[in-house]
Amino acid sequence: MRNIDTALWADEFRELLARGFHFFDFLTAYERDSQLEVIARVVNPENKQSQLLATLIDPNRGAVTSIAITYRGAVWHERETAEMFGIYFVGLVDERPLLRRSLLGSPPMLKSTVLAARMLKPWPGQPSHRKQQPIGVAEDWLQV
Repeated sequence: MRNIDTALWADEFRELLARGFHFFDFLTAYERDSQLEVIARVVNPENKQSQLLATLIDPNRGAVTSIAITYRGAVWHERETAEMFGIYFVGLVDERPLLRRSLLGSPPMLKSTVLAARMLKPWPGQPSHRKQQPIGVAEDWLQV
């Protein structure tokens, strides 16, 4: 995996396309310490080589240039990543939400987001005799 500066993200993908990496595979993000890491993979179908690129984003400013102009298949992946992690893709051609009806509240895939449904109904693997805090629920969340 190659780490790319956020400012060079879209430029690097244009260069890869020119070098024969015509197949866009996926794009996603994950939370790493106090930053978000966006990763994407493209493949050269001629020699079956692939390139996995990553860039770190500050979650407070969370913006990176869209690669959807270079790889049309990236539109759906960028829309989902924007919705789930709160990352803004500069130049994204379609910003409609995919899964959430409303973008109010915190993005659900961030570790800081409290998942209230886990406290409101019994969670699988949570024994009734020993009340444990479900994964993804803050310690100070109101117990029901």
